[in-house]
Amino acid sequence: MTEEPDTAPDDAVIEDISAQPPSPWRRIATFADRTAVLFIGIAVGTVIGGSFFGLRSAPATAPVPVQIVAAPAGPPAVQAGSSECAARFSGGLTRALAAGRPLHIGVFGDSFGAGVTEGLALQFRDDKSWVVHGFSKQATGFTRYAKLDLLDDIRAKLDAQPIDIAVISFGANDTFDIYDDGIAAQYMSPKWQEIVGKRVDAVIQLLRDRGAQVYWVGLPKMREPDFDVKVTEMNAFYAAHMRALGVPYYDTVPVSVDAGGQYSAHLVDPKTGKSELARANDGVHMATGHAYALLTRGLVTRIRDYVALARADVDRQAALRGRQASLR
Repeated sequence: MTEEPDTAPDDAVIEDISAQPPSPWRRIATFADRTAVLFIGIAVGTVIGGSFFGLRSAPATAPVPVQIVAAPAGPPAVQAGSSECAARFSGGLTRALAAGRPLHIGVFGDSFGAGVTEGLALQFRDDKSWVVHGFSKQATGFTRYAKLDLLDDIRAKLDAQPIDIAVISFGANDTFDIYDDGIAAQYMSPKWQEIVGKRVDAVIQLLRDRGAQVYWVGLPKMREPDFDVKVTEMNAFYAAHMRALGVPYYDTVPVSVDAGGQYSAHLVDPKTGKSELARANDGVHMATGHAYALLTRGLVTRIRDYVALARADVDRQAALRGRQASLR
């Protein structure tokens, strides 16, 4: 069964896992709500594996290098030592820190993004200064606007629940050709990159306009070689595009392979030193919420470190204002 591209009928059924939008200030303890979790666990491979395998429209031949079209240059990087490439601390983040309120993280993506939501929620659940919201929907992507316009969908979610940090994870549904305004563009052709790039740019700009710090999560190593070739191209495209936009890109491939750089169904928990089954039987998703947490540990570290820098900057600014006020 082959997944339909953007020529699919507009009334095609898409399961909406965010049918119950998180209410404002929802705590991490509520991450088990069906808005945040979709097809996690071993059963994920059986239930939705077909939709992803269907994306492999043609068998892989010898890999042909794909030319990644450079996006327009983004803002300059922050000072050395920040470990991020955003030009400045986001307005929403600094306002939240100055007000002393919890920081809201919104995760946007497809079914893999739903897993990322659970992984982040597990890591932040014991810290009441963080709230994780799941905004992912199965079978969505930047090539599937005939079924769901991500820009409109994300705008509606932000209207209902403002956030300070956005984590984006799309791609597994986008490894095929795209049709836009009557124009067909082959996967990873310059025209494909232009169309998808513009859609991505609009989403990033929307999130920034709402004051959110944005992170992009790449896809891990895939089990099936032909699909992995396409995902590798996808990751290269998004890594280059995020770099040009000044958006931090989190590479999950190094965390998902064995010592030889090959696909591994198991990951080692650094806390216990024990190996555990980490990949679902579809060879695409992770098997459990804990596996998603292992995959995104580095991302959580980057977020925490960046927020610590922003907090220090907010404290310095407050101290400076205090000194200036005392001199008046």
